[in-house]
Amino acid sequence: MQEQLQAAFDKIKGLPLTKTTRRELVQYFHFGKTNYTTPQGLILDVGLYTLAVNCPWTFELAKGETIKHSEVFMRKREPGLPSPKFDWKVPGANLRDQRLQGVVISSQGLAIESSEIRDAYGIALTFVNGDRLVLAPDLGKPQEEYWQLFSNSGDGFRIGAGATGIVESK
Repeated sequence: MQEQLQAAFDKIKGLPLTKTTRRELVQYFHFGKTNYTTPQGLILDVGLYTLAVNCPWTFELAKGETIKHSEVFMRKREPGLPSPKFDWKVPGANLRDQRLQGVVISSQGLAIESSEIRDAYGIALTFVNGDRLVLAPDLGKPQEEYWQLFSNSGDGFRIGAGATGIVESK
């Protein structure tokens, strides 16, 4: 399993973190760049590879700060009085979205230097500037999928970990 996961995460080694997106609690980290055309003909800019995370994670910044998955439930920082209506599900409305966007904008060329496979399907990705993204699935709260790494290039590559183990397609 270790070798299988290491080989999968070696695919994103050297690729920059180009974008982060979110759908409810699932956070998407996009590495590299490519385009995807939807069935409706809409062309989307996405990562060559995308890491979808649906488990506890922490983005450890080299300067000592951390961004946590739980910040999705916190109101974003804004000047003046905050908006009276807060809905964490709205993209960009929460602290996590705001802080991750700041990391991507301020760190053009933030590339993956190495990956470490940990116990319990955990992964630690280290960036060239010393930042780290650490995935720490909580096996006490089984999920169909804790995380999934997939290609957007059309080659069908996908690997993920969930309560039933590792699922892979090539």
